[in-house]
Amino acid sequence: GRASRARTSGYAMAEPKTLKRKATVAVHVTPGTGGMEEGPFVCHLPSRADGMPPSGTEFSAWRKNIEFRGQHLVLRGRTRGVDYVGTNFDNHGTAAANACSWFVARLKRVSDGGRGAGADRGGGGGETEEEDKNAEYQLDVVPIGGGQVIQLETRCHALEYASPAWEEGEDMNDPATRALYNDRLLKAFSSAKRQRKVSRIQAERKVDASSLAAPDAMRDALIQQTKGELDGKALADLAGQRRNIPAHDQHATNPHDAYPLRRFPLYPLLERSAYKELLDASKKPSAMDTLRAGGDLDVFVLDLVPELQRQSHFSTAVDASNETAMKKEAAKALAALDQLLAFRQHKGIVVERRPRRKDDNGNKLDTSDEPLSVSWTHETKVDSVTQRAYIDTFMTLASLDGQPFLPGEPKRWVRPKAETDLITLHVILMALRAGGWQCDVTALCKKLKMSLKDITPLCKELGLVMGKTPGAKKDGGGATTATLKLDGTKPLKDFLPQIKKRLQAAKKRE
Repeated sequence: GRASRARTSGYAMAEPKTLKRKATVAVHVTPGTGGMEEGPFVCHLPSRADGMPPSGTEFSAWRKNIEFRGQHLVLRGRTRGVDYVGTNFDNHGTAAANACSWFVARLKRVSDGGRGAGADRGGGGGETEEEDKNAEYQLDVVPIGGGQVIQLETRCHALEYASPAWEEGEDMNDPATRALYNDRLLKAFSSAKRQRKVSRIQAERKVDASSLAAPDAMRDALIQQTKGELDGKALADLAGQRRNIPAHDQHATNPHDAYPLRRFPLYPLLERSAYKELLDASKKPSAMDTLRAGGDLDVFVLDLVPELQRQSHFSTAVDASNETAMKKEAAKALAALDQLLAFRQHKGIVVERRPRRKDDNGNKLDTSDEPLSVSWTHETKVDSVTQRAYIDTFMTLASLDGQPFLPGEPKRWVRPKAETDLITLHVILMALRAGGWQCDVTALCKKLKMSLKDITPLCKELGLVMGKTPGAKKDGGGATTATLKLDGTKPLKDFLPQIKKRLQAAKKRE
């Protein structure tokens, strides 16, 4: 509660006759503090002739301790005989009041227009007209307590008007208390349809305690069932380690260690390829003419042969022997690129067949006694051993209706979509190795019959940075390039795309 007290001010109250038309008035608004400190209260007491309570009246104010009616305020003035009681509401069903629109204002004079503060103001108007004209005033405005004028009624002491007890208030941190509070809110403000729906949901959530195991047993069972499970971040890291890209070292800081050619699955068989002829063709134009005339090597591969002698690609070599070894590896990469292009252009299904032979007259010979063999290109381009190695590495044995193959029955291999993408990534890497870790993606798209939109994600899976060659398109510039920018400072994992958990749509509301 709060007793009413009379306040005195150090400023003189302004007389209406002394306030000139052009006087300066500063408006000062004091916001209401709310709670039990709001005020001052403006009351109307019609039961007294002078409208004022008797001297010695003790006033108290408090809020009603009623659910959802915390804005209701009661003001009581107690005397020896009766109580003067008033409220800011008509009945308990009154809703919350709007912002306060009632204020109390007091006008006071704060300066004397140039006279000293201690000058005598008495003596029959010692002020001059100029001093009175320059005087300054302040208008103090404060909202009234309770938001409106309170009508006081006279009541006897037989009725109890006291502040309610707040010490035994509900603990909202208690889940049971909060659930009960939510239920009361539901019944007070929700529709009947909503109340039936919530009741049905709560009934479904109820669990029979007798059907539950002991807490320790439940904890042990949960620990055992979730043993070895990974969280979202651990799963993303594991997926990053198992990317469908060629063998790599994500901690390497230079291209040769990040994607070493020796980790190519068919690297030992590259000794059977035509890498020596490619290396010789990079030095001798006549050897290049011979390869082009033979027609066994792809034209796209032959166009990259001059890159084997570009010194800028081998600037990291420490001596002549190291440079020779790097050129040899680049030539092997070109030879592997030729094989990969031929294998990728194949339709993706290989079936065992017996060889077809003809006699000198062009008649077909019977080869039913000869063993079955597999082939996806001519042996002059890729030898039979290497062809079978490609099938075993990048294709899957498929059978009809899941039944095993019978003895002597031709076997069938298919190439899954994931393996086709992996072969495409190997093609991009081989072109990078031959071109000093930069390749022309525009020319590669034409060779692979892919759009730039489809090949760009594959390049980014390898950590490549896409760019454009300088110059206009009519002058040979403007081509799209892919570069592996490992300069010894950042590891490969900083360039690989980050695998994130896929966002899931929110559950639809009932």
